[in-house]
Amino acid sequence: MHNQKIKFIVDVMLGRTARWLRLFGYDTVYESDTNDDGLLFQTLIQRKILLTRDRKLAQCAGSAAYLVRANSLWEQLREIISEFAIEPKIVLVRCPVCNGNIVQVEKSNVFDKVPEYTYLTHTKFWQCRNCGKIYWHGSHLNLADKDIAKYLVDRKGDSDGN
Repeated sequence: MHNQKIKFIVDVMLGRTARWLRLFGYDTVYESDTNDDGLLFQTLIQRKILLTRDRKLAQCAGSAAYLVRANSLWEQLREIISEFAIEPKIVLVRCPVCNGNIVQVEKSNVFDKVPEYTYLTHTKFWQCRNCGKIYWHGSHLNLADKDIAKYLVDRKGDSDGN
């Protein structure tokens, strides 16, 4: 099940988790300089789910929040994936850096924006509409897929995070 209608806001303790949720295609707001009041306001106004490790903040947000209990990145992701029925699969629709929308662009549009070897050896490119970052299916996505397989897939009952 891939429910991209779920939208998240994460607190400062879950920045790395936010990047992975974005890689999975989920609108995930993360602003490290936003205080608790700002997070609560955004959560309610934007109708998003607040993911937090802060018990007090979770209590203040009530049903609009989910308290993440796990400590390590991979444990946190497994917990969130389980709670919200998220498929741990990379979907290039959200920028992991800024949360902007990613769209496929013509190869000719990235000629002077990617390394020459990358341009010559890849045919498909995507670009963030917000920050302009360019993406392609390369070793970075292969490594992310390996991490997903190692830490998030078929790990029933395993919670050590290694």
